[in-house]
Amino acid sequence: MGNQAPGDPSGTEDGVLWGRVGRLVDEANSVEALRHHGLELIAARHWRKLDRPVPEELRADERLAAIRALAAPVLLSRVRDAYDGTLVLMKGPEVAAHYPDPRVRTYCDLDFLVDRPEPAHRALLRAGFVEVGDPAHYHGAVPHLRPLMWPTLPLSIELHRQVNRPPWLSPPPTAELLELTTSSSTGVADILAPVPAVHAILVALHGWAHQPLRRLLDLIDVAVVIGDGDRDAAAEFARRWGLQRLWRTTIAAVDGLLGDGRIGVALGVWARHLSAVRERTVLETHLTRWAGPVWSLPDTRLRALGGATAMFTEAARPRAGEAWPDAIRRTALAIGDSRRPQSQHELMKETRIGR
Repeated sequence: MGNQAPGDPSGTEDGVLWGRVGRLVDEANSVEALRHHGLELIAARHWRKLDRPVPEELRADERLAAIRALAAPVLLSRVRDAYDGTLVLMKGPEVAAHYPDPRVRTYCDLDFLVDRPEPAHRALLRAGFVEVGDPAHYHGAVPHLRPLMWPTLPLSIELHRQVNRPPWLSPPPTAELLELTTSSSTGVADILAPVPAVHAILVALHGWAHQPLRRLLDLIDVAVVIGDGDRDAAAEFARRWGLQRLWRTTIAAVDGLLGDGRIGVALGVWARHLSAVRERTVLETHLTRWAGPVWSLPDTRLRALGGATAMFTEAARPRAGEAWPDAIRRTALAIGDSRRPQSQHELMKETRIGR
């Protein structure tokens, strides 16, 4: 079954996976840390089961998540009615359907892999959807077109030409992904979803596109989507698409944190923020720029190291409109703030550089 977790034959909240998730929630020292890892709604449910008070801010998050969950099938039906081609729903409500309580897996958009993205986009506009976001940002953008919204519903739509992935990796071929599908778990007629072995890889790729081993929710998503019987198939798809090292690193992190408890090199060196349930520090963020390619490129480690080192050193170069003295000052601040959370460093950086 797709919702089985590693070492958890039942796939219920009483299994190994959810026991470990509960312990990770208890390890967090703030609501902000839980939000950073996407665990705020899981935490609210966990605390309520333990008869612990749930902060009002999390109750507000639960209400918004419930509204979006109610809106999702309405929006899915409107998208389906507007476009008669192939629509493959990824992440969001498709992953949430594999959770014991779908309401704890929040999302703010619906991602579709589409056979004809541009005609689909035009069809949705004709049906009453409106474009959102800065048009310059999406001009010729890969992997998806400019987002769309239905004016009265609180979810955006992204129509993908190809799936999200880290910039140093090639995406799986869209034509093949459009064939590796099954009926959506949302129950909306004629909406498809990737088969579990493929969907788990796409979820991992999406997380790495933002940042390698970014947050705990990404790993939980992989765990609930893939069952033990899908692992061999996922490994074979990952090998075929040149993603075997990214997949091995991700599934090792899933098992280390949510399954057998064996902490590998990635979790022990450059993704320690996961087990500590906190934000990455500035030092860890910079280290990840090097470690991500090293732990995911299919080439030899030496070639991966060369490409990763270029990405790592690029961070020290002047950015658009930035002079060398400002770049040097920014790098010095990063070194001085190496133990600070990355978001705190970003908030303080512009003011201090401007002095």
